Amino acid sequence: SAIYQPFFKAGIAMVLTLGAVWGAYLLLRIGFQGSFTSVGIHEVNAHGHAQIFGWVGLFVMGFAYQAFPRFKQTKLTHPRLAMATLWMMVAGILARSGAQAFLVSWPALTAVGVAGSMLEIAAILLFAGIIWTTLRRSGKPLADYDYYILSALGWFVVQAVYGTVYFWAIAVAPDRDALLALVARWQAPLRDMQIHGFALLMILGVSHHLFQRGYGLCAPNPRRSLAALVLLNLAVPGEMAGFVLMRSAGHAWAA
Repeated sequence: SAIYQPFFKAGIAMVLTLGAVWGAYLLLRIGFQGSFTSVGIHEVNAHGHAQIFGWVGLFVMGFAYQAFPRFKQTKLTHPRLAMATLWMMVAGILARSGAQAFLVSWPALTAVGVAGSMLEIAAILLFAGIIWTTLRRSGKPLADYDYYILSALGWFVVQAVYGTVYFWAIAVAPDRDALLALVARWQAPLRDMQIHGFALLMILGVSHHLFQRGYGLCAPNPRRSLAALVLLNLAVPGEMAGFVLMRSAGHAWAA
C-alpha cells in the first residue's frame, strides 16, 4: 500500500550523494582550479546519469506504482516484481555511475558500467510492462493523459538503450579528439530524450489527470490534448536530428 516509500527514499539518497554532493564537489574542483576542463567528461556524465536515473527515475517509478493504479481504481499488477525493479535500478545506477566516475584511471571498468546499464534497461522494461498491464487489466479505456504516460515510458526505455551505447562509445574512444567528437554530436540528443521525451511527457500526463481534480479545472479537450502530444513526440526526434546535423552538416541546422 506504500510501495512508493522505498523508491522515494532511494531517490533522496541518490540525490544527496551521487547527485547534489557530488555535483558540488565537481563545481568546487572547477572553481579552485579555475578551469572547466579540470573535471573530466566521464565524471560529469556519471553525475548526470545518477541524477536522471537515481533521482528522476526512481521518483517517477515510485509515484507510478503508487498512483497510476488509483487513477484507474484498480490494483498494481505484479507488486513483488515491482519491488524487484527498485533493487535492479539501485544496483545498476551504482555500477554504471561508479564505474564511469573512475573510468580514466581504470578503463577495465567499462564492462562494469555496461553491465550496470543493462540492469537498468531490464528494470525499466519491467517497470513499463507492469504499468501497461495494470492499465489494461483495469478494464477502463485509455484516456488522453494515458497516452502521455505511455509515451514517456517509451522514451524512458529508448534513452536507456541510447545511453548505454553512447557510454560504451565514449568509454572506448581511442583518443581525445575522438572523444570530443562523440560528445559534441551525440550527448545533446541524449539529454533531450531524457528531459523532453521522458520527464516532460510524464509531468504533462500526470498534470492532465490531477489538475482538473485537485484544482477544479475543466477537463482538457481530448483532441487538442492528443494533437499536442503528437507534436511533442515529433519535436523530440526533430530536436535530436537538429543537434546531430548541426555538428555534421552545418550550424544552420541549430535553427
